Amino acid sequence: MGSTEMLTIIFTQAVVTLFAIMLAYVKLKQEIQKSRREKVYELRLDRLKRQLSEFYGPLHMLCTSTTDIAKTAWGTDIWERVWKEIILPAQQQIEGILLSKIDLLDESEIPQSYFDFLKHFKVNKSYRDTGWGVSYFEKGTFYPASFNQDVLNAYQKKRQQYVELLQSVELYA
Repeated sequence: MGSTEMLTIIFTQAVVTLFAIMLAYVKLKQEIQKSRREKVYELRLDRLKRQLSEFYGPLHMLCTSTTDIAKTAWGTDIWERVWKEIILPAQQQIEGILLSKIDLLDESEIPQSYFDFLKHFKVNKSYRDTGWGVSYFEKGTFYPASFNQDVLNAYQKKRQQYVELLQSVELYA
């Protein structure tokens, strides 16, 4: 075998090796990007699940149910009992969620209605605890209706983001 043939074989092997290395590099880069996208997807999905199950979902359900109960019982002979035994405990749960899960809020600032709700609940609870009862309603620290709307809007937004995120994966599956 001559030196020209040997150089041709070596050059061919070098080209094949270089091509294999480039192909492996491209494949590795694609795998890293895919892994990164999957991790970002998993993180976004996990956060949305937590937001819906631990923050916005419970807030929405508690706000909606207590508002419906309050509308039904208001002005009846059972109002004070409903207020003490159903509405205040539900509002205490709402307070607990707001104070312990606020990290799940995505807004750049905490909505004013959240603070208004906390003020309403603390004053409301104080009247119950002191035995002054429904005279609380004469003091003008009413339940902030905008709180329910803010919670509903955020819940619907998160729910839509969750559905869209799930559908985005189905498109690539």
